[in-house]
Amino acid sequence: MIKFGEYILDVEHSRLLNASDNSEILIEPKIFELLLLFIERPNAVISRQDMLEQLWAGSVVTDNAINKLIGNLRKLLADDAKKPNYIQTVPKRGYRLVCNVEILEVTDSTLNDSNLINADSAQTASFGFLDGKWKTYIGVSFAVILTIVLSIFIILNSSYNSSSNISYSVALTRDQGAELSPIMHPNNRHLYYLKVNDEHTGHELWLKNIDTSITRQANVSGNISQIISVIEDANANQTIIFYLDILANNCGVYQAFLPSPEELNQASKAPQKLFDCSDKRIKDIDYHVGQNAFYYAAQPQNYWPNQIYAFDVETSEHRIVTQSQPKGWGHHSLDISPNGEKLLIMSTDSDYKTHLLSLNLSNNIITKGIKFEKPVYEAIWHHDSKQVYYFASSPSQRIIRSDIDGQNATEVINISEEILPKLSRLPDGKNVLFSTENKNYSSRWLTSSNNSNAIDNSSVPDVFPALFHKNDQYLFVSKRSGREQLYLANSQNKKANIVTNLPKSHSFRHLVISEDDKHLLLNIENKVYLVPIYELNQNELLTEFKQEHLLYESQNPIISLDWFTNKTAAITNVINGTPELVVIQVTNKKKLKFDGRWAYGLMDNEQPELIYFIEQQTNLLYQASYLSLEDNPFTSQLSFFNTQISLPTDFYHVKIDSNILYYVNNEKGNEYLYAVPLNKKHENSKILLNDFSSYDVSKDRIIVSDVKSIEGDVHRTMY
Repeated sequence: MIKFGEYILDVEHSRLLNASDNSEILIEPKIFELLLLFIERPNAVISRQDMLEQLWAGSVVTDNAINKLIGNLRKLLADDAKKPNYIQTVPKRGYRLVCNVEILEVTDSTLNDSNLINADSAQTASFGFLDGKWKTYIGVSFAVILTIVLSIFIILNSSYNSSSNISYSVALTRDQGAELSPIMHPNNRHLYYLKVNDEHTGHELWLKNIDTSITRQANVSGNISQIISVIEDANANQTIIFYLDILANNCGVYQAFLPSPEELNQASKAPQKLFDCSDKRIKDIDYHVGQNAFYYAAQPQNYWPNQIYAFDVETSEHRIVTQSQPKGWGHHSLDISPNGEKLLIMSTDSDYKTHLLSLNLSNNIITKGIKFEKPVYEAIWHHDSKQVYYFASSPSQRIIRSDIDGQNATEVINISEEILPKLSRLPDGKNVLFSTENKNYSSRWLTSSNNSNAIDNSSVPDVFPALFHKNDQYLFVSKRSGREQLYLANSQNKKANIVTNLPKSHSFRHLVISEDDKHLLLNIENKVYLVPIYELNQNELLTEFKQEHLLYESQNPIISLDWFTNKTAAITNVINGTPELVVIQVTNKKKLKFDGRWAYGLMDNEQPELIYFIEQQTNLLYQASYLSLEDNPFTSQLSFFNTQISLPTDFYHVKIDSNILYYVNNEKGNEYLYAVPLNKKHENSKILLNDFSSYDVSKDRIIVSDVKSIEGDVHRTMY
């Protein structure tokens, strides 16, 4: 135990305690490592290079990552950078821990006690005047820790073939905010990228000269969601940029004619719309120069599975590309090989496993490649059109290069920040561009009556809030402990407590608390679990979701989850592109039989005697009686009342509370939460969201998780 200022560091158990009351303070693993580095060398200046070598050995990180880590440590310690009590900035040299540091001598009985240390039973000794025994103990302890860290690093990297051709990366942009979708001009000197504007409502096209560092905004009207391709037209002394716009009401693929990047003062021509994509939801798109055609992955009619399409620019015709039968989420990412002969396809089934496929465009032969054990969201061809670059499975942030079957794998990049999709090849034949991002999702109240209530947010994403109905508590998901865990908070008390300690990484999707606050429905991948609330105890953390918790498992994507009655759960699967409702009795896990007409089932916790259905195709909302369902488990004789309310085609995250229908929809590039009174006594309303993640509502209390801040840069590898 080491005491510094008002805190105690429990090195053995990786805990941070408040010295005044011995309460534990949640600390993220990387922040703990940084704090340990300062504690080891009190009053000594620790340079940024020291931090890189000690905390990110073998990884590539940006200056921004160090700034964030220092800022988060200061926030955790309630330290003011201008008047520091703990972390002092030493200009041009680094940082220094300036508080007094002491070793706490702990008795054997205390060490064996699972409770927190009792400060009264500890004896303190000045860290600066330790005897030889303590100096040896501390030195050996840190040596052991460092040895373990290095050993783990070596073991983790041993799964990849060693290579003398080591890669590292450099940041090409360092502006405030986020830069993404990078593509280099064929001259290999001018970088085109998108920048999130200050209002977070769209993207701006920017151009940077890598040689001179001159940066300017390109004059292109409209919104740009993704840069598809950049082509040089030497004869016309201009650059052609193909881009995707999905922020406007009508999705479209455009080409913009820009002056040569050397010509700073020439005006740009108006963009030309090549085709409309408002009837689909495009996931990825690439341009084939030789064919003058676009290949794209998209959801037909806004529902899974995704399929691959092609658009011929000369004939203005669309066609479905020869492909393996899509399943689950389907084909969601693609890339055309540099030689133009093959199409790389990423396909994720309902089992959340991604398969890498290669389609020969001349003979339509499909070659199967790697099948990952987890979802992988990005892969592109290597410059040689033989090997591939791909993301390692979450939660690691690595780019791997290998043969398409996974052989001869070599780690290209390993960094601490999240790597965004849309890798692109540099024209030099050996390097790639990528962008990083740090989105801080935080929860907030949307109703004025709740604005004074406390919310415990962190520097990592806090998502999927789920409100209790009988008290002021709520659950949410966060990566504060390094991987996604459940946390329990109270709106009257700012501190949140962790209630799970899941050793494996999980991908949470939906959390819904029962009307009586006794059970939690949660969706992890394609499984729905029913967890008693009493098992979510901060004093005894839940370490696994047991088989007895498993309520339902689907072979298809689950896109919605809600309580239907106090004894049934409403689950929406997407089967062959169509949402279908499944209702499960929670007491015996039996499925109620429906006629297949319905897409969603909903419950109003304030009026549990009523249940609601949303019809397929029409999206009309119907009402029925809860008692009728109880009397007739086959639902064939239920009396349905048409509310005459029809939801828009691409609505999502629908709920009903206190006789009000809520849903999220996109309008002119912005996401809004809509509120539609079912009694029609009040006007409809909508609330602007900022890169929305999730929300919940109970008794007119609305809590939403959306983006509070966003940062990121464009990087390139350096072979």
